[in-house]
Parts: sequence; C-alpha cells; structure tokens
Amino acid sequence: MRKIFPALLLGLLIWMMISGIRFVTVSAPSPPTKVGIRQVWWVNIPGLTLKDLRHSGLPHVEKLMKLASVGAMNMKTGGRETLSNSYATLATGTRAVAPAAEVFYHPEEPVMEDGPFSTPAGTLYARRMGETASAGSIVYPGIMKFVTENEKTTFTVRPGGFAEALKTAGYSTLVLGNLDEGAKPVRYAPLITMDGKGITEEGRVGRETLLQDPARPFGVKTRYFLLRNTLLSWEKPGVAVVELGDLHRLEQAGDKMSPLYRQRVRARVLGEIDRFLGEMLPRAGKDRLLVLTATGGGAPGKEGLFPVVMYRKGEPPGLLTSATTRRTGVVGNIDLAATLLEQLGVQVPREMLGRPMNSVSGTGEGFWRTVDRVESIYSLRPSVLYSYILLQILVLLTGLSLILKNGKGRGWMESILLAVMLTPFLFLVISGMTAHSWWLFSGALVLGGLGLAYMLTRADTVPLFLWAGLLGFLPVVVDGLMGGPLIQQSFLGYDPIKGARYYGIGNEYMGVVLGSSILASAAWLERRPTLSRRQKLAVGLFFFALLVFFAAPFWGTNAGGAMASAVGFGVAYFRFFQTRWNRKLFFKVAGMAGIGLLTLLALNSWVPGHTPTHIGRAFSHLEGGNFEEIAHILNRKLEMNLKLVRASSWGKVFLLSLLTMAILSFRPAGGMKMLMEHYPQLFNGFTAILSGSLAALAFNDSGIVSAATAIVYVVMPIMIIGIRERSTSRHGNSTDSPAVDKSEG
Repeated sequence: MRKIFPALLLGLLIWMMISGIRFVTVSAPSPPTKVGIRQVWWVNIPGLTLKDLRHSGLPHVEKLMKLASVGAMNMKTGGRETLSNSYATLATGTRAVAPAAEVFYHPEEPVMEDGPFSTPAGTLYARRMGETASAGSIVYPGIMKFVTENEKTTFTVRPGGFAEALKTAGYSTLVLGNLDEGAKPVRYAPLITMDGKGITEEGRVGRETLLQDPARPFGVKTRYFLLRNTLLSWEKPGVAVVELGDLHRLEQAGDKMSPLYRQRVRARVLGEIDRFLGEMLPRAGKDRLLVLTATGGGAPGKEGLFPVVMYRKGEPPGLLTSATTRRTGVVGNIDLAATLLEQLGVQVPREMLGRPMNSVSGTGEGFWRTVDRVESIYSLRPSVLYSYILLQILVLLTGLSLILKNGKGRGWMESILLAVMLTPFLFLVISGMTAHSWWLFSGALVLGGLGLAYMLTRADTVPLFLWAGLLGFLPVVVDGLMGGPLIQQSFLGYDPIKGARYYGIGNEYMGVVLGSSILASAAWLERRPTLSRRQKLAVGLFFFALLVFFAAPFWGTNAGGAMASAVGFGVAYFRFFQTRWNRKLFFKVAGMAGIGLLTLLALNSWVPGHTPTHIGRAFSHLEGGNFEEIAHILNRKLEMNLKLVRASSWGKVFLLSLLTMAILSFRPAGGMKMLMEHYPQLFNGFTAILSGSLAALAFNDSGIVSAATAIVYVVMPIMIIGIRERSTSRHGNSTDSPAVDKSEG
C-alpha cells in the first residue's frame, strides 16, 4: 500500500502536467496594424448561432471566418437573459437590464401611450425629459425607466456610457434596422448608440427599413439595399450599428410554422445575410473594423455561447480572448464595448466591467473543440451536480442509520462514504475526457470512485485520511499552478456560459482544498507522538503557501477563499499545537492578519505584467474612494449568498451535514469522547474545517457552495471512524486501531 499510492499519485501529477501544457499554451496577441481605425461597422443578428457559422455552406460567411478573429461570447446580463437585457449589457460593458416594453422611435413616429390616441415620439420624449430631439435622430422615451430599472440592480450602470465616451473623443454614432414584429416595434440596437439622454444622433430604425413580403413571418423582411446604401454613404468617424431582424422574426413565429417550411425560410434568410456580408467585406478596408455578433433572446433552451467575429483588412486571423475570461476563443459580452473603444483609441470608462479583447493565434479546429467541450459540460452539469448532491444526501442518511442501529453492510458503506470524498478529485481528472457522454462519464465516475475507495479502505484509519486529503487538494493546486486546464472543464469547476467565474479556483474547489488540506495535515500530525519545531514550521509554511495560492491573481484569484482559509488554517494551527491564547498571541495574530491583507492587496494590485482581476479592481475602487461601487459589490455578494442558502441544493447538503454531526456527537454514547481521545489531531482538524466552512459563508458571494464541499471532509471521515469503531468494539480486535496508527508514525 505504501509503495502503490505514491507511484499512482506521481503518475497522476505527471499526466496532469503533460495534458495541462497542451491545454494552456497561448500565443502572444497579434500586433495591431499601424493605420488607425476610423469606423466600426457592428452588425448584430439576433437568432444567428455558432452552428450557422460552423456548417454554413455560405461562401461569404466561410470567407469571413477564415480571415477574421473569432470568439464565442456568453450573454450573462444584470437580470434574465432577455433580448433587451442582452443589448443593454453589450452597450454598457457591465451587467445591465432594459425594460422590454420600452423601445426607440424616430421623433415623428406615433406612439400609443395611455388610451386610444397616439402621440409623436418626439413630443412624448419632450414631455418626459423637457428637451427636444432633432430631426433625423432616434429617441428613447423610456430612458428614465431604463435608469430606474438599473438602479435596482447591484451593478453600476451608466446609461449611454459607450456613446458618451465616443462623443467625448469626437466620434459619431449611427444605427440602422429593427426587429419589428409586424405592427409591433421591437428596437433595441439604439441602446448601444444612444447618449446619456437616450438620443442617437442619426439612424433609420422605422418601417422604411422593411419590405412587405406575405410569405415571411409577420409579413415583412429586411430591406437590405437601404441599410447597405445608408451605411456606405455614412462618412463620419465613429460606430455604426446594423441590426438584421429576419432571423429574430422567424424565431418568434416559428412555432406556428411547418418545421420543413421553417427550415426553408431560415436557409433563405441566411442566404440574404450572407450576400449582405459579402457586399460589406470588400469595403471594410484597413481603416474600418467589421464586427459580427449575435444576441441571445432568452428563449428556453437558447442559453449558450454566441458568435463574435472581428475583421480588419491586413490583420491575421486568430481566436479572441480577454482578461475577463483568460480563455482562448471564449470572451464575455461585457468585453465588446471596451474592445471597440480601445480600437478607436478612446479611454474605457471605469464603470465598464469588461476588458478589451485580443486576438491570438489559433486554429478553427481548436476553437470548435473548445466550444463543443464548454457546451457539453454546460448541458450535463445540472444533472451531474444534482445527482452528486442527491447521492450525498442519501449516503448521509443511510450511513447515519447504519451507525445508530449497528446494522449490517457497514463495510460497503465505508467504501461509499470514501467514494463521496474522492468524487471532487474524479470530477477534476475525468470530466474533460467524458463530457460528451453522460453514460461514459457516469461509468468512469462509478468505477473510478469505487475502485479507489476499495483500495484505500484497506489502509488503516489515519493513512486512509492522509491519502484522501492528498487526493483532494494536491491535484487541484497543481492544476491551478499550470493555469487551470482541468478545472476549466470540470463539472465542479466554473461555467463560462453563466459567466460567474472564468479562471482561478472556484468556490466548489476552494472548499475542497480547504477541507482536504486540513484533513491531510491532521492525519500527518496524528501519526507523530511528539511535535517538533520543524513540524510546526512545516505546517505553518504549508498553510501560508495555500493562502498565497488562493489570493494570487495568476493562480487561485479567490479573495473570499483566502480569507475563509485564513480562518480555517489559523484555527487548525493553534489547535494542532495547543497554543495558549494570551495578549502576546493576540498581537501576533493581528499582525499576521495585517500582513495577509497587505499580501492580498499587493498580489492583486501591484504585481506587474498582469491585467487587474476583479479583486484588483475592487481594491482600486477602494483606493480611489469609490465607496458606492464597493457597496454595490458587497451588496451583490450578500444577495447571492442569501439566494443560494435559501434555494441551492448545496445548502441542503450543508445543513444535513451539520445535523448528522450533531446527532453523532451524542449517539452512540461516548462517540465524541472516543474521537477526541483516540484521534485528537483529527478532531482538531475537523473543528478547523468547520470554522473555515462557516467563514466561507461570511466571506464568499456563494459561500454556501464552499461550505458544503469543505464539510464533506468532516462528516464523511467522522462516519467512517464511527463505522470502524463500532466494528472494532463488536469483534473485540482490529488492526485498524489508534495504537497501530501511532506506531506507524
């Protein structure tokens, strides 16, 4: 046993290094051309998918994909993933919302307000804002509702921030096209081009941009030649946004159409879009940037990644990435506004959370592999995690029943308890290879978990927990040091489609590392009858190294995890070495806490060569006195935590784990006393893990997830010890005794 497991662990780490290097290799960004960009042509097509671009059969689209920089973009907003919210987020560069019922008009267009009579949009706007819009402009009578809705969110949203930044730098804006559904106006593209008062300088978004066609959804289709001629005749420097709405109209009416005819109409619409892009492509010279995007519409089953394509003559093709995601080929929707401002040489406003994109070298095959992997993991993640959580609940209830009733079957129950502890490790190493098939993943997980558990349960209690702890934290840390190639594709990792986190160590694995590292340390110390200064130093340095790993922007990037772990590691250290609490120790702890905060600040704000992380930006807000933004951040994290505690299945696992430990503290009688006497260091470790779990609830925006994954390394070991001790007392003798464990130390 002693020879087999070190060899297996070494082989695993070597395999991780080899596979990780293949995944994280990223080329340097392509250098920009010397000629400055004068205009940006931004074509947005709601309803266009990555699949349309992958298997298009459209000659101009295929040519564009070969010449351009390509990325997959999520559509996370400040609320639900509706079409209006998606536009608002693209426009502001932060998580924003927009009321779906409020749209844009030409000043002379009639608007049905309250009652049977219509009012010209310009008059309605003047009535609400006290200002008159010029002829040829586009007005937003609902601008104040937009402001009010965003004030309710926990993000700082500046209406018209993108266009205001352009205007300050001397650039203009133009908007063309609409998504009108027959007589119903649906116009959100001006959210991108409007200024802070809800006005776009010029554009054409009315009925004149549509042609009557009885064979098309809502009886209309896009008037492409009008949009093309208007765009080509626009000579001002700035950003022109073109909205093509035929695919959107088809999606809205598609459920009432014959599936076969719907496909024929869709192919016809894609052909028209292809011809339009074919006319734009040769005219996009070195002084123009052509951008193609698609916007999510919030329809059920439509969540996912959407295309973003950027073409400029003279620049090499590649894959898009950004400091927001740190993933080749995957970017955030909040990145686009910042990217276009940077391309035009305009300073990015501080309110924008997005970071400018870069183009790096890469192949189309690699890009599509990334997309397939991300979408496969996204589609399977809910069922995988719910199954894992349900398994934990069943195992806790069954194991508790067997211990209390002293029933049969405790041997196999021990293997299942251990398999639950090993599942995060298996999620890390097999998810990426098996994500395309639920059955393949399930089979690998069950066989791997039970096989490892069977091998480990042959070990004595203390070595068993030492190996379980090592398998919990060591692969995660090694993977994090290599850039996270495995955690990025783990079901227990993070999801770029949801967009809550893209890099570092997520809250799930933060809890795993916290719990398993303390468990391994406790087991290592349990086997030593005396504790030397070297051991104290080794444990202290080990905990400090993990804190740096959590806090560093180039590794863990988890400030909440660093603070929660500081609590857990601190409690563990003081309990392991029986340090007495006094005034001198208080000042030492306070000094260490201060050093830790300074280290966190230095790593996330002052380390050269790294784009500031979300932690670094929070520190910069604090340093600049932007306490309103700090309050938004804290409020957002608190709301998320409370929401997850109430609604998340992780909360049920955490509470059931606490209940299980509470019951085992009193039954069987003397169980807790036995644990303290026979395994004092393990008991100290369990106390520390529980302290760290509770700290995670306070410091993390989804701390209940970290708490639930950390507490596994308390409740499962306690139940395993309970099963083994009941077996020992029943048979009167066992090789799995504390005396045997101690003698091995």
